[in-house]
Amino acid sequence: MMTTPVYVTAGLKAFKKRRYLFILIFLYLIILVFVANDAWLYQTPIAKITQVRTKENGKKKSTNGKDELYYKQEIDARLLNGENKGKTVSLSNEYSYSGVLKQKYHKGDKILLEMSGGGTSGNIKGLKRDVQLTALIGALFLLLIAVTEKKGFLTICTIVVNIGIFGVGFSQFLKGKNILEVCNLMSLLFAVGTLIFLNGVHRKTWAAVISTLCVLAVIMGIFDVVMMHSEELDYSEMEYLGSLDNPADIFRAEVMLAGLGAIMDVAVTISAALGEIVQKKPEVTFLELFRSGREIGYDIMGTMMNVLLFVFGCGLIPAFLIRMNNEVGFMTIVRLHIPYEICRFLVESIGIVLAIPISILIASVCMKIRFKGGRKGC
Repeated sequence: MMTTPVYVTAGLKAFKKRRYLFILIFLYLIILVFVANDAWLYQTPIAKITQVRTKENGKKKSTNGKDELYYKQEIDARLLNGENKGKTVSLSNEYSYSGVLKQKYHKGDKILLEMSGGGTSGNIKGLKRDVQLTALIGALFLLLIAVTEKKGFLTICTIVVNIGIFGVGFSQFLKGKNILEVCNLMSLLFAVGTLIFLNGVHRKTWAAVISTLCVLAVIMGIFDVVMMHSEELDYSEMEYLGSLDNPADIFRAEVMLAGLGAIMDVAVTISAALGEIVQKKPEVTFLELFRSGREIGYDIMGTMMNVLLFVFGCGLIPAFLIRMNNEVGFMTIVRLHIPYEICRFLVESIGIVLAIPISILIASVCMKIRFKGGRKGC
């Protein structure tokens, strides 16, 4: 019997991979073309700018007392949908040099309108950005599949499922369900669903799931103990939250969900690494496995804490700049305007630190447990 050479088999696999990738790229381009011409799906009037005339419109005082240059645009745009499709409308737009309140528009931009004057004029509501959004999402999905193949596809599925869990969970909260009960269930679904979906059902996965839930329980226990022995927080300092009926529960839910991804990442990294060690060297002792996990944890701890810092920090940049531009001192902002963000960062950083020994202990125990008959498994 003749056997197919290894290099031939590898070549066929590479050809199939390229073919699937070309098909995905082709579908991606088709979707982009469709979204670029989907104005007929909108009930909101959409127009494409055909001509723009821009001129200076003087200087005005900004909120910090400085003079800021303003510009006025006279815009002609062609309607792309509705009863007046194809007609040209006249629009005006005034924007400042900083562009804080309104932005500058260019020829070729597609804009959302609020019509007036019998369909011959109107106000600009904003840009139509679905093409850019679709392009970014599609590029992300293509890269995931091209680089990681099956894992990339599973990652896309978990993202979609998690977005669905978020939507269903918060819709239940809006219907009157207790926010803590909803978030407890969401956290469980996020951890179990994401890890099993991505890594399959085996020891490494269950070690990561148990580690994640244990760490989450520990940090929330620490949070509750600190809150019980501290003065009651003034949630009016937290934007938007002080106007709700249950700000304490909502803040607790924020803390619970904020660092779940980072904790899962630590747990999965350690569990996968220790599982690989056991698979390659089954005779490794529990102590050696624990020490290996500790070294891995030391390497990832700093980077994961910095990831959290960057995530929280980038969301605070606009608030910092706006307040400092209005002569609010840096320490005043830290003391009065972002104490809750600092609290979340510290709690989740503690979670990352605790995730290392807890994940090492649980993963080491799981990897070294013997099945009946003396077999070790991963």
